Amino acid sequence: MKPTILVCCASSVATSTIVAGKVREILDDQGFDVEVIQSSFAEMNSKIEMRHPCLIMVTGAVSTPEDIPALVATPFLTGIGKEAIIEKMCEIVGQAVAGK
Repeated sequence: MKPTILVCCASSVATSTIVAGKVREILDDQGFDVEVIQSSFAEMNSKIEMRHPCLIMVTGAVSTPEDIPALVATPFLTGIGKEAIIEKMCEIVGQAVAGK
């Protein structure tokens, strides 16, 4: 089963679409076979229950479960801090792929 990454924004339209596309491209370039899905903040908890993501990426202030790593994804929009978030994202996905 592929690891799943959940990308969430307020409406699940514009911002999450941009971030999800960049996440897919980066992880594909890094050789990771993952599924990237989108959600609004309102639907986030039900998507978590259904899909059990290894990582949640959010574009705003929202509470996330403590047992799932979460990253603020705004560096994918602003470019500021992008390398650091890519490194952390790859680390988390790598651990999920390895089954840790």
